[in-house]
Amino acid sequence: MRRTLGICILPKFGATTLIGTTLMLLTACQTPNLTLNRTSPAEVLVAPLRQPVQPVPVGGMVEVRENDTLFDVATRYNVTPQSIIEANDLSPPYEIRRGKVLQITPQRTHIVRHGDSVYVISQRYAVSQYQLAQLNGLSPPFELEIGQRLQLPNTLDFSVLDSGLPDGVSGTAIAQPAPVPEKTASAPTSRKRFVAPKPGTSGGFTWPVAGEIVAEFGPSQRGVHNDGVNIAAKQGVTVGAAAKGRVAFVGTNIKSFGQLVLIKHEGGIITAYAHLGDIAVEEGDLVTLGQAIGSIGKSGRVETPQLHFEIRKLRQPVDPRSIIS
Repeated sequence: MRRTLGICILPKFGATTLIGTTLMLLTACQTPNLTLNRTSPAEVLVAPLRQPVQPVPVGGMVEVRENDTLFDVATRYNVTPQSIIEANDLSPPYEIRRGKVLQITPQRTHIVRHGDSVYVISQRYAVSQYQLAQLNGLSPPFELEIGQRLQLPNTLDFSVLDSGLPDGVSGTAIAQPAPVPEKTASAPTSRKRFVAPKPGTSGGFTWPVAGEIVAEFGPSQRGVHNDGVNIAAKQGVTVGAAAKGRVAFVGTNIKSFGQLVLIKHEGGIITAYAHLGDIAVEEGDLVTLGQAIGSIGKSGRVETPQLHFEIRKLRQPVDPRSIIS
């Protein structure tokens, strides 16, 4: 028998001598000394705590901090890195430096309540049923549980809003398009700027705010088609709902529009209010004609306070001046 590194190496014995050698083995093989000699306590390593989630500021613009990574910013505001990449047109390797301003789109969620279904939720938030199911791992028959938290897609789908007004909202008459006078040879080539009058309080649709229309409906000189009109007004002036309906969307998903509100009306009609400053409604709210939904601002890609106002019927943009007298 020999000992190597505290381990006993036993010689071969016959079966008749095995019991007789037991005492010898017990005295020969001693337990190695495993006691650690330390003059100071061991260093305690503390795992860093996850940074608390912070609310996204109004307007969604945040400034990158010292040593921030894309993941740090996403974690801080409880959004996905991919949403930041898409909102800010970032390219690999997605490096961000201190002082850079990023657009943050908050992750929208919905808590399932009684009577909800994938269809009902898609109508409420103007999102695709397919994307809603795919994002949340839902499969046929798409059963939901009360209290279940669902993530909502960041992209809007206007087509889901074409099936009429939700229950609880009565109809609104749509004014017929005003006849367009025939042009004569003496008619001027440029038309006078139109000024939207003060919002009305009765009837069908009304202007959401009074002011000069600085961008008309239709193609512009730059070749870009304007699907609505842009109305200039003072910062902070109240913007009212153009008709009664239900708020279908509130958010900043379309960067160029900034703060955006969509209202769903009867007959597959949707009105859009963009570049808002403050917002006074939430998704799902029922609103009456002229009710305050926000205020004039310059969020999105505009330099002066104004409202971009659209009316869409069955997904097709309509000149507001053909509906509102």
